[in-house]
Amino acid sequence: MARPRNFDEEDVLRKAMALFWSKGYESTSLAELLQTTGLSKSSLYETFGSKRELFLRAFQLYKKDRMDGLTQGLSQPDAYLALTNAFKTVLDGKGSQMGCMTANEAIELAPHDPKLQEMVESDFYNIEEVFRQTIERGKENGSLRAGLDSRKLARFLTVSLQGINVMIRAQAKRDVLEDFISVALEKLNERE
Repeated sequence: MARPRNFDEEDVLRKAMALFWSKGYESTSLAELLQTTGLSKSSLYETFGSKRELFLRAFQLYKKDRMDGLTQGLSQPDAYLALTNAFKTVLDGKGSQMGCMTANEAIELAPHDPKLQEMVESDFYNIEEVFRQTIERGKENGSLRAGLDSRKLARFLTVSLQGINVMIRAQAKRDVLEDFISVALEKLNERE
């Protein structure tokens, strides 16, 4: 008979997520995972199966948390302000100094891991889609100009966001990042 768990699985996932986000998958050792999560080796394997499976579940949690936050942040009626705030939050939000876990894993693992490549691609598409919906709403309510190509602009914003995240991870100077955001957002504010 299996022993009952004496840990909170979501708490373990959040601790593992923070470690993987900070160090990356390859640089995170099993010993660090055990120390950070407080799990024994047997509990980790019984509950999650492997370091990789723990990572995949932690990455899914990251994507859900980030998408929930992005969707909520973009929900205000004024689409221009919503998008402006979303980009500014990247500089000052939770974990901002670590960049985006998705962008980090796109660089570290996706080129040689088909499962991770699929997860990253799906996440980028979901970001693009929430941007597209925000742009459409802005065109409808007049907070963005009607002539914008919603899909292309959403793709531009998605790539811009990930570029900013990579620069954050590389510890770019804040004024450089603020200038980049300013120029990216000018595309939203241009008038016909």
